[in-house]
Amino acid sequence: MLSQFLVSEMFAFILVFCRTGSAIMLLPGFGEQYVPPRIRLMLALTFSILLVPVIQAIPPMPTTGIGLIRLVIAEAMVGLFLGALGRILIAAVHVGGIVIAYQSSLSSAITNGINQYQGQDTSVGNMLGVTAVVLIFATNLHHLMLRGLADSYTLFLPGEFPPVHDFANLATNTVSRVFAMGIQIAAPNIVIGMMLYVGAGILSRLMPNMQIFFILMPPQLLLSFFIIMITISSIMLWYLDFFEQSLASFLTPR
Repeated sequence: MLSQFLVSEMFAFILVFCRTGSAIMLLPGFGEQYVPPRIRLMLALTFSILLVPVIQAIPPMPTTGIGLIRLVIAEAMVGLFLGALGRILIAAVHVGGIVIAYQSSLSSAITNGINQYQGQDTSVGNMLGVTAVVLIFATNLHHLMLRGLADSYTLFLPGEFPPVHDFANLATNTVSRVFAMGIQIAAPNIVIGMMLYVGAGILSRLMPNMQIFFILMPPQLLLSFFIIMITISSIMLWYLDFFEQSLASFLTPR
């Protein structure tokens, strides 16, 4: 009896770890490249140990190896989807940062992406990305991510193959909303940039010999930095509300 109990508990732990571990490896703040892999692994193990006694819908252990592999793949797919969804949501600030960089003539200031894997990002995108991650932890929204991961067991029961079609539709809708959010983040800079370019076009028509782009760059940089300074607080609050509402769909009512 003791051996059967240990085997069943180990099987439940493996299933929970497949979902939570694959999700934590991608979630914003937990799955960043500057977080050591051992820390992420220890966090996933600890969260799985705490979650196993709470979950009541663990299926019985399959009698064949193919059945076990199927369960592991299904749980890993759900975890990867949840982690990738959080990674898609954090991309909104990077999209806004890229648009702001192009509007402020900072598109050539490319650095290594802090919140990405082996990628590059603009300096403005890096700043907004780090600010978003810090505010997510400062406002305890990382608890919401972990709670959504725990509540996912009521939406996607373990042992059942995930609905790939629904996953694809949700991912497509989320990507479209993220791009719209990125444009809205950069909207003040887009409006001021368009006004500046219209004025520069009129000035170039009045004075064709003037090096308008050479003269335009300093005031363009100054205006862009000023707009970022006066709007970054409202932008981040707006983004945090968007992030919270997007995660709330995975939460069960208490």
